[in-house]
Amino acid sequence: MDFGLDDTQLAAIEVADQILAGTCAPERLRQIEDDDWFHATLWAELAKADLLGLCLPEADGGGGFGFLEACLLLERIGRHVPPVPALDGVVAAMAIGRWGTPELRARWLGAFAAGDAVLTLALSEATGDERHPALRAERRSDGWVLTGDKICVPFAERAAALVVSARDTAGDPIVVVVPAEAAGVAMAAQDTFNHEPQAHVTFDGVHVEDAALLGGDDATLVLDWLVDRATVALAALAAGIADGGMRLTATYTTERHQFDRAIGTFQAVGHRMADCFIDVEAMRLTMLQAATLLDDESPADLEVAVAKYWASYGGSRVGHAGLHVHGGISIDLDYPIHRYFLWAKHLELRLGAGTAQLDRLGSMLAEAPVLDG
Repeated sequence: MDFGLDDTQLAAIEVADQILAGTCAPERLRQIEDDDWFHATLWAELAKADLLGLCLPEADGGGGFGFLEACLLLERIGRHVPPVPALDGVVAAMAIGRWGTPELRARWLGAFAAGDAVLTLALSEATGDERHPALRAERRSDGWVLTGDKICVPFAERAAALVVSARDTAGDPIVVVVPAEAAGVAMAAQDTFNHEPQAHVTFDGVHVEDAALLGGDDATLVLDWLVDRATVALAALAAGIADGGMRLTATYTTERHQFDRAIGTFQAVGHRMADCFIDVEAMRLTMLQAATLLDDESPADLEVAVAKYWASYGGSRVGHAGLHVHGGISIDLDYPIHRYFLWAKHLELRLGAGTAQLDRLGSMLAEAPVLDG
């Protein structure tokens, strides 16, 4: 599979790199994290450069690019670990663009692409199984009524709308778009490992119209589509985070001297950094393979699980190695390496940890037909 990028993709990445480099100095990120944990300037610049709407349908004012380009953008964002809701926002907007009614697309996509509205995903379950939601959706003559709750919803208190998974009375999964100000929606802030603002969201008889349902007659297909893409988008962000942390650590090994030599010349340090490089390359390769298949609407269950396995375990290993190689300076919050570690651990468990992905892969192999001779 050829993962070479064309000129248009490279141009989009270059624009993103320029914006991120100009807005994500460690000192600035520290200020924002101590304030409201939302980089409004970066968010506005991404919108101004048409990057937030890059992968939305052209008919809805977007750039018309696909899921692969979304992952390339998220990977670059990950290198700088800025406090913005890019992961959930981009995937939520793409779901509305792919499955939403004309009214739904008109209401939310233009505002998101312009940076005026934050969208987020409400998929996480207390059981850890996002493909079997517990939130109940009861059909009514004039729409749906939602009852239950969702945990760990990123940027929920800043979002204008939530893309929410639920199950109908027949037990089938559905996905609906719920305005954050809808009657019956209540939010309680939750603490997170990397300090990203998340909330426990309660739906107490929340009514949404028929137009809020994603997929129409194909509504039961939407959740798998959404979870797959959210998982691989997370893997893209994780690959960028690992790459950024590795680059920062590699630079440090050329500048930090001990025994009159750069510590990068020591064999043990060199081996540790080589292991990081292998992990980062594996994370990126498996993510690109899964993203390419999903972009083509090809079956990718195995590839999605493999990408998330590497995002979880590879990201964690690179994060720990960065702290280890930096030594005592890694606990200085004025130095940026801690940020990469916190983000790696934050993403490690979301949408299924590495062990959960191995379980899923094992089930796929067990169910695969046995080939004779």
